[in-house]
Amino acid sequence: MSDRSKGNGSIQQRAPGTWQMRYYGPPDESGRSKQHNETVKGSRREVERLLRERLTSIENGGFVAREKETVGQFLARWLNTYGASNVTPRTLQGYRQSIKNYSGPINHVQVQSLTARHVQGVYSGMAERGLSATTIVQFHRIIHKALATGVKWGTLARNVSDAATPPRIFRQEVAMWDVDTIHQFLEAAGASRYRDFYHLALLTGARRSELAGLQWPSVDLVIGRLAVVKTLQWITGKGLAEGQPKTDKSRRSIALSPEAVALLHEIRGRQIGQQVEVAEAWQNTGYVFTRADGRPVDPNDVSKDFSEVVKSSGLPHLTLHGLRHAHATLLLEAGINVKVVSERLGHASIAITLDIYSHVLPGIQEAAALALDAKLARK
Repeated sequence: MSDRSKGNGSIQQRAPGTWQMRYYGPPDESGRSKQHNETVKGSRREVERLLRERLTSIENGGFVAREKETVGQFLARWLNTYGASNVTPRTLQGYRQSIKNYSGPINHVQVQSLTARHVQGVYSGMAERGLSATTIVQFHRIIHKALATGVKWGTLARNVSDAATPPRIFRQEVAMWDVDTIHQFLEAAGASRYRDFYHLALLTGARRSELAGLQWPSVDLVIGRLAVVKTLQWITGKGLAEGQPKTDKSRRSIALSPEAVALLHEIRGRQIGQQVEVAEAWQNTGYVFTRADGRPVDPNDVSKDFSEVVKSSGLPHLTLHGLRHAHATLLLEAGINVKVVSERLGHASIAITLDIYSHVLPGIQEAAALALDAKLARK
């Protein structure tokens, strides 16, 4: 056994090819430096190089203490701290489910020993299981966000997922009904208790959670506007939970058409009638869309009913979210500026709107070119 000093650190051989490094980390708030011990394998030259790297990182402020926390433990800590206070309950539920489903292959790895190769291996394994590129990219975004937080915390020196590459998503054209099909659907949904919900979704482009969370104080029927200030979603283990809009841009004011104003007047009138009918059983929750006793509707029930109406009426397949796409597509085809459409939808940026509805834009471009010719034509 031998001991060799290396500045503020030392190396001691424990067995052939196995060494113990000792060095003092940066001083804490009290001015004391903690001694760190690392057992490493390799040649003496390799261990000396590693020790120099540790000492250099201490000098330049980039040192991160070695910990035994695994990726699984780190992700659980991240979900319970960062996730619990920085994202909506629905988003947090999605994070938990994605991590539970896909982080298994790396959960046992010490988080500070995680490499881009580990992360890339997870992506490859997901692809081999037949998971879509969208699912893999969503998991990548979660892991990247978690590791980036680890860097801010000082747990990690760098975000290794920066060097991992998820598959590219090839966005398919969004399925959409034409105007005739939309009218067929509204007629087919005439007996559904959620018909008004579907109609307002078409007229405003609001998300399901935004409509479910809409309350009367956020609706101004005089000036014709509604404010998106909260959401309502079903959270596993919690039931119906109020939340905040998806992004800052999602918190917005939506101008209402005369038809939308008239629809909301009808909804309000019927709700007052329900209140009189059930009398003391009425729960004054203030929601626009309610059950017979005034309690808010469950968004999952709305989606289930929508699917049943579409299937039973023999209409082309479409999800409830498709009504939002229908709203945007019809506006773009009518020549409404894409920035205005983006603002109505509450997209985080106009680039998102352009990406989703790029298939609509070529026809709009042609119409613009013809309109220019008409303006410049000699009379």
